[in-house]
Amino acid sequence: MGAAVSKSLLFVLLFSLPFAFGVEGEDKALGRLSMTADMLVCIGEEMTGNPLSGILIAGDTLSINVNISSTYSYQFIVWTDSAFNCVDFWLTNPQGGTPRSDIGDHTALAIMPDSAETGIWQLEMELLEGAYSDTAYYAAAIFRRSRTLQ
Repeated sequence: MGAAVSKSLLFVLLFSLPFAFGVEGEDKALGRLSMTADMLVCIGEEMTGNPLSGILIAGDTLSINVNISSTYSYQFIVWTDSAFNCVDFWLTNPQGGTPRSDIGDHTALAIMPDSAETGIWQLEMELLEGAYSDTAYYAAAIFRRSRTLQ
């Protein structure tokens, strides 16, 4: 009976191990993001909604739709769970153009859309190289600030 229980316990532990590492990776990415987010909130930036987080898989493009208004300027802040990930980050405007892009383990992309660029933008990411495997975890936040007209 004792051997059956220990085998069952071992199976449960081994089965849950990948999920435990996944939560840790996502928590690392959220932790890295929170340092930047806290500073931006302190200086008056408004975070739109809650931070987004998840997993990037090498070769797949992840796209997050964001409704953009020309009333605001925006900052897109994205962190991954490791300083050694290589991710292609870019924004696609409603016309299909890519006004901002960056490659690294984190990014800050800023835009000041004009009235023709109001609508749904995509924040897009592709994992080019993961630090430890063909996956990486990310955390993203979108900030906005009212534009002042002079």
